[in-house]
Amino acid sequence: MDVIFDLGNVILDWNTEGILDSLCIDNNERYLLRDELFAHQDWLDMDCGLRSEACVVNRVIERSGLGIDIIDKALQAAKESLVPIPESVQLLREAHTAGMSVYCLSNMSVETYQHVKEKDFFSLFKGTVISGKEKCMKPDNQIFELMIKRYELNPASTLFIDDSLPNVQAANDLGMVGYHFMRSKECYSQIRMLLN
Repeated sequence: MDVIFDLGNVILDWNTEGILDSLCIDNNERYLLRDELFAHQDWLDMDCGLRSEACVVNRVIERSGLGIDIIDKALQAAKESLVPIPESVQLLREAHTAGMSVYCLSNMSVETYQHVKEKDFFSLFKGTVISGKEKCMKPDNQIFELMIKRYELNPASTLFIDDSLPNVQAANDLGMVGYHFMRSKECYSQIRMLLN
């Protein structure tokens, strides 16, 4: 079996509220960063490679009136928050050690990928597809089909692990074995059962 892992909230920690908690900001600044940066369409456009980080920063300044320093600080904090989840990295290593081909398929901006790509576990991936580089993103079929074609995967024998249910459903629709990752002991046990 081949295994495709998502990154955010599967292999790497991702928690917007935690990122905001780490910043010394008032409630209004917190609200503006959440709504005008992290929860805005611009964030998705950045993940999809349609807008650069620099472009998004300028647009957030225009919309919110926030200063460039606080926006840059929030973006840096977001990158630094992407630390490996030990249990997930262990699962990744187990699959790799068992001789399975492991891959990465993630919705992530080019700039964020540049920040995380040197982490040790990336050496385990046989292939990596990042939405910001491909200019398409999950749950669009296009990025799944690109992954299947590029790495000559057989969907029926490919396990896809993602924390987003729409992404899992899209993978299932293409014939993959989609698993909705919930970051619990039961979740890890069920994935191990699927891999055996």
